[in-house]
Amino acid sequence: MNFIKTSLKLKQVFIFIFFIFVIPIASSFILGNEMHEGEIKNIPTIIVDHDNSSYSQMLVKEIKYNEIFNVNNYGENDYDVKTSIENGKASVGVIIPQSFSKDLTEGNAPKVLVFYDGSQMSITSAAKSRMDEILLSIKTAYIQQTMQGKLGIMPEVSRNYIMPMYFNYRILNNPARNYSNFLNIGMLISIAQVCIVMLGAVIPKKEKYYLPIWIKSILAGLAGAASILLTLWIQVKYFGVPFRGTSKEVIILTTLFSVAIASYGVLVRLIITQELLSIQISAVTVLPTSVLGGYTFPLLAMPKFFQDLSNILPFVHYADPMRRLFLLGIEMKYITPEIIWFMKFILYMWLFSLGVFYIKKTIKKVITNTKDNENNTQNTGEVVKV
Repeated sequence: MNFIKTSLKLKQVFIFIFFIFVIPIASSFILGNEMHEGEIKNIPTIIVDHDNSSYSQMLVKEIKYNEIFNVNNYGENDYDVKTSIENGKASVGVIIPQSFSKDLTEGNAPKVLVFYDGSQMSITSAAKSRMDEILLSIKTAYIQQTMQGKLGIMPEVSRNYIMPMYFNYRILNNPARNYSNFLNIGMLISIAQVCIVMLGAVIPKKEKYYLPIWIKSILAGLAGAASILLTLWIQVKYFGVPFRGTSKEVIILTTLFSVAIASYGVLVRLIITQELLSIQISAVTVLPTSVLGGYTFPLLAMPKFFQDLSNILPFVHYADPMRRLFLLGIEMKYITPEIIWFMKFILYMWLFSLGVFYIKKTIKKVITNTKDNENNTQNTGEVVKV
C-alpha cells in the first residue's frame, strides 16, 4: 500500500516537472535552433530570361548572388514559373521580357514581372523588399552611367538628377529585421501558459478548505514564472535575442502573469469536477489567445469585437509588454497599467474560486443532509413496521 502511494506521488512529481519545465525548456531550444538565422534566406527562385543580353544577365547575377534568393531553376517559358510555384519547387518567379535591354537603352522603363507565392506571406514580404532594392539599384546605376557617359555629367550631379529626393530611414528596436527577436518570445509564452493552466487545473483535489488550494495556486504560479524566465533566459544566452530592459520589470510581470493563469486553471477545475475535462477546457480556452491577442497579426487590423475581446486576455497584457521590454527597454511606468490589471485579474479569480468552492460545498452538504434524512425516515418506517 505504501509502495502504491509513493508511486502515485512520484508520478505527480514527474508530471509537474514535465509540463512546467521540460516542455517549455525543450521548446526554447527547438525554436532557438529553428530560427537562429534570424531572417528568411535561400528562398527557392526560378528565372525565365527571354532577353539573354548583358543587361539581363547582370540582373540575373544580382538575384543569384543575393543571400535572400536561391536560384535553383531557369525556365524556358512563362508557364514554367507557374508550374514551379504550384508544385512547391519555387516561391519566387522572375520573368525578364525580350525587350529588357532595348527598353533600358532607349530610356523606357523595362517591365520585369515578378511572381510571389502568396500562401507564404513572410517569405513574400522578405523577397519583395529585397527584389525591389535590386531592381531599383540596377535601374539607377544604368541611368547614372548613361548620363555620365553620353552627357558628360559629373557623378555627383547625375546622382542628384536621378535621386532629387532622399529618404533616410532607420529601423528602431530590431534593425537586423530578425524574426526570432520578437516571434520566439510570444511563441514560448504561448506554450508556457498552456502548461501552467493545465497544472492549475489539477491542483484542487478533495480539500475541505479553500486555503490549501489558494496556496497551491500561488506555488504553481511561481513555478510557472521560473519556467518562463528560464526559457527566455535561454533565448538571450544562447540564441542572441536582445534584452534591453531590466530584470525587475520582467520578474514582476512574469510572476503576476503566471499566477493569473494558474488561478484561472484552478477556477475551471472547481467549476468542472472531472479532472481530464477541466484540463482540456482550460487548455483549449487559453491556447488561441496568442492569435486573438494580436501578437502575430496586429490588433489594429482586427474587427472591433476582437479588439475589445483582447482587453480581457492575460496573454495580451503580458506578451506585448514583454516584447517591448526585450526590444525597447521600456521603463516601469509603461508597464504599471498591466501590473494593476493583473492584480485585479488575480483577485477576481481568487474571489470567484472561493465563491464556487463554498457554493459547491454548501450544495454538497445540503444534498448529504437530505439523503441522511431520507435514510433516517426509511429506517424509522421499517422499525415501526416490524
